[in-house]
This record gives sequence, C-alpha cells and structure tokens, in this order.
Amino acid sequence: MNTWKQTARIAALIFAVASLAACSKSPPEAPLAQGKVSAPVLQIRNQGMAAYARVPGTVVAHQQVQLSSRLSGYIHSMSVRDGQSVRAGQLLFEVDPTDVVGQVQQAQAGLAEAQAALTDARSNYERFKVLYAQKAIPKQQWDQVKSAYGMAQARVAAARGGVGTAQSQLRYARVTAPFSGIITRKFLQNGDLASPGQPILALADTSRLEVQCSVSGTLYHSLQIGQKIAVLVDGKRVPATVLDLVGAADAMTHAHTVKLSLPADSTLQAGDYVSVEVPVTQRQVMTVPAAALLDRAGIPGVFVVDAQGVAHYRMVRPGPSTPEGVEILSGLSAGETVVVGNLAAVNNGDHIEPEGATHG
Repeated sequence: MNTWKQTARIAALIFAVASLAACSKSPPEAPLAQGKVSAPVLQIRNQGMAAYARVPGTVVAHQQVQLSSRLSGYIHSMSVRDGQSVRAGQLLFEVDPTDVVGQVQQAQAGLAEAQAALTDARSNYERFKVLYAQKAIPKQQWDQVKSAYGMAQARVAAARGGVGTAQSQLRYARVTAPFSGIITRKFLQNGDLASPGQPILALADTSRLEVQCSVSGTLYHSLQIGQKIAVLVDGKRVPATVLDLVGAADAMTHAHTVKLSLPADSTLQAGDYVSVEVPVTQRQVMTVPAAALLDRAGIPGVFVVDAQGVAHYRMVRPGPSTPEGVEILSGLSAGETVVVGNLAAVNNGDHIEPEGATHG
C-alpha cells in the first residue's frame, strides 16, 4: 500500500514538472495594439549621395594690404585704432619729413648754383660766338666754349630733376587709405620710428570675403571655377563658389591653394576657421527626416511600421545631417516603413493609419 502511494506521488510530481516545462517553452504572445493613430509614414530606400572630403579653410578679406612709409622718420597724427572703419583717401598717419625737407633745400641750392653757372656759360657763348664769326679766335677755343655751355645746360636739367625727386618724397610723408576697409592691425604707434618698407598698419576690405584652403592634387583636379560647394561653420552650411584654382603646388606640401567666394550675407568674419566640403564620389545611403528621430532615455530611434500596420520602436544609429535628411548608419533596412509625423501620439504597439505613404 505504501509502495502504491509513493508511486502515485512520483507520477504527480513528474506531471507537474512537465507542465511547467511546456509552459516555459511556449512563445510569448505579441503585444496587442494599444490604439489606432493616424500619422504620415515614409518607406525607406537606398539613394545615391555624394561623399565629401573635408579640408580646413580660413576666411580672409578679398582685398588686404600692409601699409608702410617710403620715408624714415617718426610717426605722428595716427588716430586710427584696431577694428576702425576708414574710407578711401582718409589720412591714416604722417611721418616727420624733416630729413626730406633738408634734401629738398639741398636740391634747390644745387639748382640755383647750376643756374648761375649756366648764366655765365651763356654769356661766354654769346660773346665768343661773335668773335668766332669774326675769325678772332681759333675753332678749338670756340668748340670748348660751346661744350661748356652745353654742360651747364645739362647740370641745370639734372638739378631740376633732383628738386622734383626730393619734392615728390614729401608726398609720402602723408599716408592715406588706398581703399575703404577696416584697420585689422597696428604694428607701430605715434612716436615710433618708421623705416622704408616696415609695416605700420594692416587694412582689409571686409565687404567681400573669401575662403582659402589647401587641397591635394586629386581634389584639385576634381574642382572647377564657378563650382558650388559648401562651407561648414558651427554646424551650419554656407554656400560658396570656387573663385580661383592655383595651379602651382606648394613645394613642401604638394598641395594646391583654392579660393572660394562667399555670399554677402554669410555672417562670417575675416579670420574665422571653417571646413570646406569637396565632393569626391557617390555612395549609397539611407536617410530619414530629422522629425522622424526620437530620443528615448538617451537612445535614438524611430517607429517602424510592420506588415500589419503596427508601430514598433527601434533603436538606430544616426549619422551626419544631409540636405535630404539624417543619414541612418544602422538599424534600418531598405523597404521598411517609418513614422515621420504626429510622433507625440504614437506608442509602441499602436496601429498606424498612414496619412500618405511616401518613398524616401
């Protein structure tokens, strides 16, 4: 009797364990749709997109110059400051012309001396001309008088040229702006001694800006003057136009200089650092509108609509933003459909009624 009871207990235990095992192996039921939501959807597909090489560039003024003096002297009358706007022809500074004034006076004294000598030579010329006509002097003496008169005339002409040269130097004592622009740097101040060729001020016309960058030979040959490319700054894309391609490469880096013109409303300033996008080839990518991306607990994702029209939240790895949308690096496959609008009303498991099925 005890043996029968023990056998019955063992059989009951085996049945209970088998029942639990069978329950554990049964697949979980799919979540039921919580509701119906009307929302726009987008069918994802691969599309060709240009790949870019990004190279660093610098914003510079289209016209810029370093101003110096052709005279040696102390600087005065400099009232401009860094960043000040000036107009063409405006006085920027003066150089003390004391040395030049002395040169002018010396040249004028030399001219007066030459003119006095010319007066004597002319008197001798007139007097000996009459004597030679009367055959009162030999031809050799007459030739000497004519030669002295000609040399006196030449000395006067040279002295006048010296005076003109010295006086022209006085013009360089006053330095004016060659064009309208902004003072970008002051190298010297009032009271400093200026030397010929030494930079004193830097002037730039910031009304026209351009970007200068260096590219490899491969990228250089892919560009054309007038081509439209993008300049990136602070996450924004600014349209630019290829203005100039320098054919001679740098001897050290073997890179070519490329100049790009910027639109007048670019809001960039001279000296800004930018990145230049140079198109190189085509590649296949998938993109979704930025509005389709959600952030759940710091994890980016989208709502994918299955064949039954049910929305499932799926994690994705977004890439860079493009004119067509945000590139999706992983998490989606071509042909899948995602919700692109009314996301605030969508929950995981909702049945989506498409407002308008489109293709990406």
